[in-house]
Amino acid sequence: MESAYAVYVDEYGETGGDLHSPGQPFHVLFATLVRAGSPYLALEGAVREEALRLAAKLGLRHLAPLHAVELYQRTGLYRDPPSGERLGVPEALEAFHAILEAIARGAAGFSAVWVEKQDLAERLGLRRGDRELGFRLRQALFALLLEEVNDRLEALNGYGFLFFETRMPEDLRFLTQAAPFEALRGQGGGFRLLGVPAPVGKGHLLMAAADFPAYVYGHFLKTQGGYAPRREDLWQAFQGLVQPLLRERNVGAAVAQRLVRGEG
Repeated sequence: MESAYAVYVDEYGETGGDLHSPGQPFHVLFATLVRAGSPYLALEGAVREEALRLAAKLGLRHLAPLHAVELYQRTGLYRDPPSGERLGVPEALEAFHAILEAIARGAAGFSAVWVEKQDLAERLGLRRGDRELGFRLRQALFALLLEEVNDRLEALNGYGFLFFETRMPEDLRFLTQAAPFEALRGQGGGFRLLGVPAPVGKGHLLMAAADFPAYVYGHFLKTQGGYAPRREDLWQAFQGLVQPLLRERNVGAAVAQRLVRGEG
């Protein structure tokens, strides 16, 4: 029996056309697949419960924002909440891992594609990039992620609807002009992502389904690549919660080929 899946996509380490950013050596596109029906509702309920608990603690009149980097590093509202009571380190870590555990329970799978920026710059022979390079890089990564997600949906005998966070006009331009749904669908049968990518705001709770595991995965890549010291809790979270559900691929060579051919 065929099932439908919500596919949430998040970026990690996006710096436009700057391929030499020392703090963000990887550009990752990460997708979380959640089966529609009871798994989706259970995950939404668990995430909402945690957002309500955090909101009460912080003195918010709305749901707490569930953004992995802000919660883990206690920035934004977690640094200066209306209640005046900043979230403690143990509380922040407990909430972070509770959300990640709920996502791992509810997800049907994770898919990720990534490039190491310095490697890509060397493949392209670039010392510096520009805004248009950043746009084309995202386009190439997105097309390759869609292939991975499509393979995952085929293995699950399901179909998906994709949701992508938009924060600025450039994101909308990307979704309307570059996201290659129609091109991939036109290649023949078998494309299992339906409709078009749906832009969602930063406050959409279930964007956490991609944001939190993407943050953990990004830390794993940085640690494995020697770019950052290992944080034991994130390392264990990757091994225990993210890696068992993850299919990931280094697409540096494929992205470089697309960019050289002018495909984006």
